[in-house]
Amino acid sequence: QVARRLLADPGLHLEALVRASSAEGARQRLSRIWNAYPELRSALAADRVQALAADVGAPNLGLGRAALRGLARRITHVVHCAACLALDAESASARRCNVGGTRRLLALARAAHRHHGLTRFSYVSTAYVAGRRAGEIAEEDLSDAWGFENVYEQSKFAAELTVRSAAAELPVSVFRPAMIVGDSRDGALATFNTVYVPLRLYLGGRLRVLPCRASQPVNIVPMDHVADAVTRLSLDPRAAGLTFRRATPAEALPTAGELLREVRRW
Repeated sequence: QVARRLLADPGLHLEALVRASSAEGARQRLSRIWNAYPELRSALAADRVQALAADVGAPNLGLGRAALRGLARRITHVVHCAACLALDAESASARRCNVGGTRRLLALARAAHRHHGLTRFSYVSTAYVAGRRAGEIAEEDLSDAWGFENVYEQSKFAAELTVRSAAAELPVSVFRPAMIVGDSRDGALATFNTVYVPLRLYLGGRLRVLPCRASQPVNIVPMDHVADAVTRLSLDPRAAGLTFRRATPAEALPTAGELLREVRRW
């Protein structure tokens, strides 16, 4: 969704890091993922998008030193969206992707900055870096003193600390979305995780009761609100050095009961 918005500018070229074993495999996978969007398929066909077979959990992002050096010399912005999202992932696996991957992308950003000056490093964090902490929390107030619910939260907290430590030398913006759900206009979504997992079990008859209070607020935010903000602010000079939370205002959040009623009605 960020790619769709970036490529709306005909002057932009996109270097896409894709999990694949070869350049052709990366291009095929990207084409498959983007199949529903004609403008993305057209950009790929017109070579406005370079699909690179990569792995954020591997040394040199899985690119090889020469390819990594060439990439650093071409880029002006880095938008880091990759993450291990599994709440029950093993700690080493989550840290390899979320913390190690972030460090590797920061190394790429530093190389670009030394070569010609990087315009922005945009990091997609999560609203859950606060862990178990309650109450009002300022954007800059990051602490692990209250602990975390799972390895995902802890690893994203550690990754954001790494990004913040680089802010003195790089133009950094941090984005903290809540649980991302479908587009606010048509519900479109590519990855059915987070709140969709219990809803899928419920609709399939494998989960008869949602294990929470009916009045429990569900902290969800539409995909387009997040993608719009990441794209627009990544290109806005005023956003450098700032942190942005993309979450629905508390008074507008649906409750679990309301969500379930809408799902039943659907």
